[in-house]
Amino acid sequence: MDGAVELKSEKEIGIMKIGGAILKSVMSELLLMSKPGISLRTLDMHAEKLITESGAIPSFKKVKGYHWSICTCVNDIVVHGIPTDYLLTERDVIGIDCGVYYKGFHTDSSWSVRVRNDNSRPKDEVDTFLAIGEVALRKGIAKVKEGNFIYDISKAIQEEVESHGYGVVRSLIGHGVGRNLHEEPEVPGYVKGEREKTPKITPGLVLAIEVIYTMGKPDVVYKGSDEWTIVTKDGKMAGLFEATVAQTAHGALVLT
Repeated sequence: MDGAVELKSEKEIGIMKIGGAILKSVMSELLLMSKPGISLRTLDMHAEKLITESGAIPSFKKVKGYHWSICTCVNDIVVHGIPTDYLLTERDVIGIDCGVYYKGFHTDSSWSVRVRNDNSRPKDEVDTFLAIGEVALRKGIAKVKEGNFIYDISKAIQEEVESHGYGVVRSLIGHGVGRNLHEEPEVPGYVKGEREKTPKITPGLVLAIEVIYTMGKPDVVYKGSDEWTIVTKDGKMAGLFEATVAQTAHGALVLT
């Protein structure tokens, strides 16, 4: 990412709202499909089918060198997990990351869930971990207000995650989104710099806000030689929650 922040017009945000609705529908179906026995490759193929049938294009296939429609992040995989023939099991957590390119604009979203056939099982520490990630994202989104700063989003996410003893990954962050999948400004999940020196939230700003965190230490490393898959260094569970949010003249609008 480089260059100035590109603010979107109301018309452009309207287009992104349609793309975001497509993405939300795709993500909902993929998460429902994420049951024991299904392969990551099957999820990817279904995502591409749903996106193209909606008149859109998978954003991630526009990323140089990436040949899939989604990223599938299982257990200790933090981001950029490649959809393989791996079959999900009852022991797994999966984070699905997906983007939609519709009429010239990208939207971006991710969500993490337990892989279960039976949702009536007693809650455990993994369920708590995932619930905190969702809360952190919602608290970050709540700071998207005209006159606030990116700092405020970062602070809300960091405080929620770290207050429960989890780690916020430092090397992977949220971002602006629009004509390009990754645009300025950077949106860290942790406080970086002085508040007033971070970008100010103004109408037309569209952000992909991400909570990228771990059950253990926040250090991450590349896994294997595919040059994509990033895992936790200590092998602990990772979580990923992301939404595309626009600041409009009438307030914040969650597009995904």
